[in-house]
Amino acid sequence: MAKQSVLIIGGGVTGCAAAHDLTLRGLDVTVVERGELASATTGRCSCFLHSGARYAVKDPHGAQECISENQIMRRIMPPMTMEENDGIFVLLGEDDPDYVDPWFEGCAAVGIEAKEISLQELWAREPNLSRDIRRAAIIPDAIVEPLRYTLSFAATAQQNGAKFHRYTNVKELLMEGNRVVGVKAEDRVTGELLELRADLVLNATGPWANRIAELIDIEIPLALSPGVHVMIGRRLVNFVTNRMHMPGSGDFVAPQRQTVILGTSSWSIEDCDFLDVRWDHVQEMIDETAKLIPAIKDFPIHSVNAAVRPLIASGGASERDLSRGFSVFDHAPRDNVEGFVSISGGKLITARLMAEKISDLVCKKLDIKDPCQTHTYPLVSFRRFYMN
Repeated sequence: MAKQSVLIIGGGVTGCAAAHDLTLRGLDVTVVERGELASATTGRCSCFLHSGARYAVKDPHGAQECISENQIMRRIMPPMTMEENDGIFVLLGEDDPDYVDPWFEGCAAVGIEAKEISLQELWAREPNLSRDIRRAAIIPDAIVEPLRYTLSFAATAQQNGAKFHRYTNVKELLMEGNRVVGVKAEDRVTGELLELRADLVLNATGPWANRIAELIDIEIPLALSPGVHVMIGRRLVNFVTNRMHMPGSGDFVAPQRQTVILGTSSWSIEDCDFLDVRWDHVQEMIDETAKLIPAIKDFPIHSVNAAVRPLIASGGASERDLSRGFSVFDHAPRDNVEGFVSISGGKLITARLMAEKISDLVCKKLDIKDPCQTHTYPLVSFRRFYMN
């Protein structure tokens, strides 16, 4: 008996994690990505796996998801994918001291270990940090290589039978009546037009999720919110360094190899294919993060990028106030379209969980009873993707 098949549009971390999940449940999986894997939003992220402490006060549900996934990823990710160096939260002199107790209480409530340390210990560990710091705590953040992280999911899925079509742009969703039965796509290298059919099509294209849905005149409520990252060519800290206040612009510095990443800002756009770096935001990142690490202004900019967050839109709220959570869309009850599901929103740290939830829906629709295994299944090395 032939396996049931799923075609995934989108080769970012969510699409590759879903491919991994679904192959473990016995499905025949194909992934279509218009560029290289992890070449868009995933590859331009902040590069750290949240402990959830950033959201402990404002979004305890999101914080709990983060710490749970953080612990899972530490168990299943292969070597050379993560740097388990932890993070610190610090209260600057200009920050509200009344935020500290709710922050510690919020971390404790969702299971995030937040250990206060003395300022002497802080500066002994991180001598480049500002002497304007009043309080400090260590939390279990981690650093990742986004491409390696994504390729570990992809390589494991490929090892279990998944197929990948990179540089392949979806032009059309194939319909039979009210059912999506596949895609028509163009190989961007050869120009060949492909028809790829499947029992179900999964839209995991992040900020482009609505663009794919619009091919069949349905809508996904997304708010597109880019953020700027600035890379300084010197590793000025070893901990992910965050300000102890409500999430805002320019309030963290993350080490990545021999650089640090300064982030991040927020604004709104209409089209994620036309994204310009906001140079006023670049200056804001430098000015704000220099309050944490004054030496930031002593070194030249190594590089700058901007990535689009696919936030789930909600009643006129600003992009900074919108949840960083994710939503799963079953287009059968919602839009009277069978054979088509979508997922968007979320963060790098929740990619495995997002894949689990959308795979649960896929399996329910295809009447497959196999449970999720990805929370315990060790991933293979990212290198194996290109070796296969």
